[in-house]
Amino acid sequence: MSSIKFTYLITAVDEVARCMEVVYSAEGHQTMHIGARLPFDGESLEDVVIAFAPIAYWKEQKLGLVVPAVGATGAIEVPMAPVFITTMVAPVDQPVVTGSQEL
Repeated sequence: MSSIKFTYLITAVDEVARCMEVVYSAEGHQTMHIGARLPFDGESLEDVVIAFAPIAYWKEQKLGLVVPAVGATGAIEVPMAPVFITTMVAPVDQPVVTGSQEL
């Protein structure tokens, strides 16, 4: 199994907008400037850097292409995802609180 070793550099941080710019570099791959969110309390910077790393993009750039002919057409049917209905039930000894009631 192969791996990609990359480096990163935080080039800008906007605390008000809760984001940062991360520059990713890896040998043999295009350098990428990616906008990412700031880490949350209890989360490491490395966790966020890895989550936003352009690994999939870099891998795609190495793949061969199948070029469709201009004018290609077709029809595709995509099944709808099943709908799940959830119901929240308050415990028997817990009163139900609505927005108009005070706690």
